[in-house]
Amino acid sequence: MNKLDGIFVYDIDDLQQAVSTHVADRRREAERSEEIVNLEVTRFQQRLQSLDVVPTIVSLQDHLETIRQAEIDRVRGRLGNLSPEQETALETLTRGIVNKIMHTPVSTLKTAATEPEATTIIDVVRRLFNLQEKKR
Repeated sequence: MNKLDGIFVYDIDDLQQAVSTHVADRRREAERSEEIVNLEVTRFQQRLQSLDVVPTIVSLQDHLETIRQAEIDRVRGRLGNLSPEQETALETLTRGIVNKIMHTPVSTLKTAATEPEATTIIDVVRRLFNLQEKKR
């Protein structure tokens, strides 16, 4: 049969060779799949850890915005009537200051979220800015 055109005869050794090749291919693909799953699990764990800092960041933003608004309200009486351009300039100036003040604490919190001492750092920031825990 092996001598006829278009007909191939496979013996047990040929089949064993094909099976071995396919098993090796599947093993490599399974290892690649495991690497992908492990990478995604690590990324998910980091994301979960970063969520611990979100309430503190939001509280800090709220706290500084409250201070900003109170200070604007306090000086508005002394400034008199402001033109729309002056109002815009005042808003831009004060928001810029608040954003600059927030940059380092927020960056530190985000970086610390993946570190073992994250809870301590979060607590320190909360105490430094006298942030209250919001009830859910």
